[in-house]
Amino acid sequence: MGMVMSNLQAQMSIADARLQPLGSSVTVRGIALNGPELGSIRYIQDATGAIPVYSATLVASVQRGDTIEATGPLYNYNALLEISPASSVTIINTGNPLPAPIDVTSLSGWVEAYEGKLLRITDATFADAGTFSTAGSGTNYDVTDAAGTAQVRVVTTTDIDGTPIPTDPVSITGIMSQFAPGGTGGYQLLPRGLGDISTGGNPPVISSILTQTDITTSSFTVNFSTLNPGNTIIYYGTTLALGTMADDATLVTTHALNLTGLTDGTIYYVQAASVSATGDTSFSAVTAMATASNSSGQIKVWFNSPVDNSVSSGVNAIYVNAAMDDTIKYYIDHAQYTLDIAIYNIDNINYIINSINDAYARGVDVRVICDNGVDATNYNLINIGVGKKKKSPPDGSTNADGALYGIQHNKFIVVDATSTDPDDAWVISGSMNFTDEQIKLDKQNVVAVQDMSLARAYRLEFDEMFSGKFGPDKSNNTPHEFIIGGKRVELFFSPSDDVETQMLREINTADYDLHFAVFSFTRFGISYEIEDAVTERGVFASGIYDQTNADDSTAVNILEDALGSRFINYSGSNLLHHKYLIIDANCPQSDALVWTGSHNWSTSANSRNDENTLVIHDSTTANIFYQEYMQRYKDEGATEFVNGRCDFVNVADATKHNEFVLYPNPANEFVVVQTPHAYSGNLIIMSTTGQIVQSHALNNVDQYSFSISALAEGMYIGMLEDGNDIYTVRFIVSR
Repeated sequence: MGMVMSNLQAQMSIADARLQPLGSSVTVRGIALNGPELGSIRYIQDATGAIPVYSATLVASVQRGDTIEATGPLYNYNALLEISPASSVTIINTGNPLPAPIDVTSLSGWVEAYEGKLLRITDATFADAGTFSTAGSGTNYDVTDAAGTAQVRVVTTTDIDGTPIPTDPVSITGIMSQFAPGGTGGYQLLPRGLGDISTGGNPPVISSILTQTDITTSSFTVNFSTLNPGNTIIYYGTTLALGTMADDATLVTTHALNLTGLTDGTIYYVQAASVSATGDTSFSAVTAMATASNSSGQIKVWFNSPVDNSVSSGVNAIYVNAAMDDTIKYYIDHAQYTLDIAIYNIDNINYIINSINDAYARGVDVRVICDNGVDATNYNLINIGVGKKKKSPPDGSTNADGALYGIQHNKFIVVDATSTDPDDAWVISGSMNFTDEQIKLDKQNVVAVQDMSLARAYRLEFDEMFSGKFGPDKSNNTPHEFIIGGKRVELFFSPSDDVETQMLREINTADYDLHFAVFSFTRFGISYEIEDAVTERGVFASGIYDQTNADDSTAVNILEDALGSRFINYSGSNLLHHKYLIIDANCPQSDALVWTGSHNWSTSANSRNDENTLVIHDSTTANIFYQEYMQRYKDEGATEFVNGRCDFVNVADATKHNEFVLYPNPANEFVVVQTPHAYSGNLIIMSTTGQIVQSHALNNVDQYSFSISALAEGMYIGMLEDGNDIYTVRFIVSR
């Protein structure tokens, strides 16, 4: 009889596993100390020790309190000993109590003996004030107790991001991790959520960023969530001094307060507070929000390469050949009061610098910011007065905290943001630098938006850079939500606004088709999100990219496998310099949108560079970009195309959808439905494909709150049936 070989491996204690040589395959069993809040890693602990288990896919369903058995090689990731990548992960059972956290001090706890274990430090004070802001993968914060100072790392994927940094001493529970490229030190405590940071008492604990809905020229609604019930207080004003207060005494965990009597086209600073029944108070960070303006709301788009008008839905895309310089000079020449230009590079071959100087000569207050690497000769040609032009810090230099600067990569112009006439203000953005080759040869888009609120938001960002704050020194201090000409428009700046997370959120809303053209593509998280749209929701996706990282082509490899011939490496002459994403261009029933601006899909763009991104929710604008995309796609010899327009009927298009409201939107853990009268019947929550995912029986109520924590991120439809009428509303789940 032949020998039977077994792949089974003997399970060992975690302490014994940690003693094995690197590269050894081990099998261990322990209780998961965290779920997906820390990403694709699970720290597990048994009675002998703890170790992290990493896998991009196998740990996805593992939740806090699950007992798991994991097999894989031991790997040293920047001094953190982990099982990576796990070859096998099995959930043995669920719902187990976690090990009690070990009480430590900043001196005793940040050591190798506690690596991977659940710890707690008490009476600790954060050195920083303001808001937890975790652009990129996370941010390290110093905390001090009686023994000294140590580091706490707040990870982007937790609900701590965007919440106030406590000013009083706190108790912090977390997992001891390590990141030490040099091999020693680098210990950092990882809280898993707001519940791990306790200020004592029973405060409401604000658990979400502030969001803005129901925007008009004189009002908007501020939304936020708390872990525990509290009242709703909003402080607001046109300066950081705030000065005005509105409140609602009802104790809730899902908060929404409408601010009225506001001025059109104005940026307001908003801070939320909530007081519990025991008198404990929680505060949010101060957030900028804008009212709608009385501007025309025109949105104009131009391309400098041929377009495919055969796919036009009624408004043809405009191809201006080599005349993009005339478009830029037109808006510069029409500035009356102020002109703020942030540009990576510029020359005067097409006399753009002459137009800038002419504006200054006729009395316009002109300011220019260029990248540090701008051509010196051309920079010296800019003649706009003393102290009116500035360069960013050199690429690769560091700020006082050691964070790397990137490049000042913006390409935007703000015209007359200070005018009192709402029809004077314009923002010009897109992918194009103001050099002859970029204007005439490289594939580019330029977008112009006539809106005072948007112009003032861009000017706020410009002011921050002009004051000397670039890259990692900037703060998330601009409004993000706008209603422009009746259309929803979003605005984000890098690296302060965690822009890649915003992109992943937008990709997750795709119902039918998704297309992109991008110059630099290295971020594999974006690739996975697009792959999920294709494999899990049946979205037709295609894309063209120009460059990637030759040393790490993961982002490209993922989409080559997922999209096949629909994913193309640009082969044309010069550069494909676009950075746009089109969602649901062939499904106007859905939330069709365009993402464009200066932000490449790269690490530098997300975490080091100064960039701007516009997200325009409008089916016409989406189709205009789609016409440009289809020409580029066909030029590359594409043979696979989306199968016409979507054939599902959006329930909201066939029914009434203004008879009840649902907030906050986007939502995280809970939503509130409010009806105009007491209502009895069923509230149905459906996916965009028509699948019923929740049903709630309402009994003579005009307000109803329910949990959406079990729903995956994406778009959903809420539906109420009242006699012969059906009322619907769309909402987004985003975490």
